[in-house]
Amino acid sequence: MDSLPVSFGKPQQSNKQNHFKQLERLQKSKRVQQDDEQQPLASTSNSILVDQLTSDNDDDDDDDDDQQQHQQQQQQQDTSTDLPISHELILKDHVKTVSALSLDPAGARIASGSYDYDVKLWDFGGMTSVNVKPFRSFEPLDGHQVIDIQFSPKGDSFLVIAGSNQPKLYDRDGIELGTFAKGDMYISDLRKTEGHVSSITSCTFSPKSATTFLTASTDSTLRIWDTSDRRKSKQVIVVKSKERGGKTKVTACAWSPDGRWIAAACEDGTVLTWEAKGNFARPYSTAENAHEKGTITGSVVFSPDSKLLASRGGDGTLKLWNPKSLKKPIAAYSTNLATLNGETNVAFSPDGKYVVTGTAGDGLTAKGRGGKLVVLRTEGLGLVKELEISLSSVVKVFWHPKINHIITGSSDGTLHALYSPLLSTKGATMVITKGPKRRQVDDWDLATSGGASDVPLQSQIVAPHSLPMFRDDNDPRNAAGKRRREKERHDPQKTMKPLPPVVGPGKGGRIGAAATQHVVQGLVRDDLRTQDPREALLKYAVSDVTENEWTAAWTKTQPKPVFDLRQEPEEEDNDQKKKKRK
Repeated sequence: MDSLPVSFGKPQQSNKQNHFKQLERLQKSKRVQQDDEQQPLASTSNSILVDQLTSDNDDDDDDDDDQQQHQQQQQQQDTSTDLPISHELILKDHVKTVSALSLDPAGARIASGSYDYDVKLWDFGGMTSVNVKPFRSFEPLDGHQVIDIQFSPKGDSFLVIAGSNQPKLYDRDGIELGTFAKGDMYISDLRKTEGHVSSITSCTFSPKSATTFLTASTDSTLRIWDTSDRRKSKQVIVVKSKERGGKTKVTACAWSPDGRWIAAACEDGTVLTWEAKGNFARPYSTAENAHEKGTITGSVVFSPDSKLLASRGGDGTLKLWNPKSLKKPIAAYSTNLATLNGETNVAFSPDGKYVVTGTAGDGLTAKGRGGKLVVLRTEGLGLVKELEISLSSVVKVFWHPKINHIITGSSDGTLHALYSPLLSTKGATMVITKGPKRRQVDDWDLATSGGASDVPLQSQIVAPHSLPMFRDDNDPRNAAGKRRREKERHDPQKTMKPLPPVVGPGKGGRIGAAATQHVVQGLVRDDLRTQDPREALLKYAVSDVTENEWTAAWTKTQPKPVFDLRQEPEEEDNDQKKKKRK
């Protein structure tokens, strides 16, 4: 390639010289120089690649023929490549394997998850050429690896699967919107449970509805959810296996772009499809032993026209299927496709002409032994290109249709954004053209504290209530949450509000009557000890015995009392009795 383009994206009429200078500075990077020397950027067909390699290795009279070289270079420039891989932007902030990756439909924001338990949000518009860092990082579930992330079709929210049996929904700024229900593990009929009873392995949104999504789990079920109802799933698909117990782990799921098909892959090696509008009583088509039994089929994905289904197996194979009939694969590829991670996926190009996936690397410094991005032609799965991305394994791959970027995630925690200034728009092209902020005279640096004057102070002062997590939205959908926050703000227990000081009448440290009056009034005085029981009973007595409320039931059978009415003789005085005795 003789010269780099003078502008990014679509042709522009102004600022061409400025873009040309920025691209010249970018060309000095070692990676771009090696790619320019090893591979011609403008070649696509296999015949041109073979001619280029043979022209470099053979020392014959063709090297001296300037006219033939000129014609070959002109042919290479005319047949420009469809692969946006000429330039690269590295995003490094994770410390472990990138196991989840997704971009919003506009291509402005990246959500990545890792084995380090964190989810990181990257914004192309907020990054500069010297500050390529995420603007938000959070841990969805303590001590749980992030398995999958998927943006909604509208891009206003995304799902996070963190190795538990409950999916979580976040808005595009990373604010949690809710956690969905989990099922009862003691109920044997999985159709009767409200959610999954085992860990979730994959998720995907419906292309026809931004509020409907699908999850797959190791409990041998797939569930369809609605974001408006987090208490229970809408529909349940129970996967029946020929294994012992009739259950198997569902490792991947997909929803076709036209909304007609649902596909899943299982640990027993089967690949299944259902009609999305069916009753899910049995699958529409099944491919037994599609991949090696006991391996993790990390991904199933539909082509943009929904006519093909690609599966990436843990057995080192990639296969294409017809969703209507899974009896036999259309094509298969198994050359140097080893994988070490169960999350390794496959992706189609926006036009459906290519299939891309990642391979495992050994992490050594030897050339050719690192993780590679493998590009295959959809027709027949012929090899188009192998591009070594990093020394570690390439786990996740995402080809964005709008900005035409290929984003990869590696096992060393790095994200690689591959793009082409001629074919790609926005995205990484915005980052490299945006320089650091110009320092002003009153900017603070370490010179004020005795440090070097050319080292700027990296720390920033951030007002906490200006962050998105403290915002008060006027959106009607968040009205309930706003009312709840207002109620909790006045709750002394949740806000840990200290007790107010003792005020009012009182003396000697004692609280006055005003503070204890409500307590005294609520006390019930127990006066049974001082009460005469005979008086308490006689107050219910009446003159007529038959009208007595308590003894009227047995007045007819009650015996009548007989009293001795005789008068007793009066006793004589003690003095008279003594005289008679004498």
